[in-house]
Amino acid sequence: MDKGKWGEYLIYKRLRKWERSREGGRFLFNLYVPKNRDQTTEIDVVLLHSKGIFVFESKNYDGWIFGNETNRTWTQVLPKGKGHQSNKEQFLNPIRQNGSHIKYLKKVLGEQVPMWSIVVFSDESTFKDVTVSPEMRFKVIRLCELKSLIRRLILETESNIFSKQDIEGFYDKLYPFTQVSEQMKLNHVKNQG
Repeated sequence: MDKGKWGEYLIYKRLRKWERSREGGRFLFNLYVPKNRDQTTEIDVVLLHSKGIFVFESKNYDGWIFGNETNRTWTQVLPKGKGHQSNKEQFLNPIRQNGSHIKYLKKVLGEQVPMWSIVVFSDESTFKDVTVSPEMRFKVIRLCELKSLIRRLILETESNIFSKQDIEGFYDKLYPFTQVSEQMKLNHVKNQG
């Protein structure tokens, strides 16, 4: 299993109790949602829950992480020890990236459907300079914080937003986006470049 898929699995592993809960949460993985006729956006993990829809971007990265919600790119630094040059890698701002995922997901499910954007970094990462507005509907966390964050968001949402029938309807609508051809996956990667 590659590092990205492993990060997605770890998200599921931490949250699978909500799948078996009486609210009947449902998970979907690797959704290729259409942006336009020729392009898709790939969503790592979605949890459909009676208290809302949680859209996860998995960043299973090590090292030091730098960035904020307005930067176009963030930086991962892999220190090599005293006296050695650190390795620096730029990557797309994951808040913007997941914001785009939500934009196209809302085109499928409806603009009024409440969604949370949650970017999950590995526990082997360290946030050196990551600043995010606390009141926003997006969160940037490490894996170790995931379970408590979801529990808190669910508890803070006083009444159910969706019925079991709503959740099943969303699931049925989104499931086909997980069943795409290898050619579509290749086209998605090619169009990212």
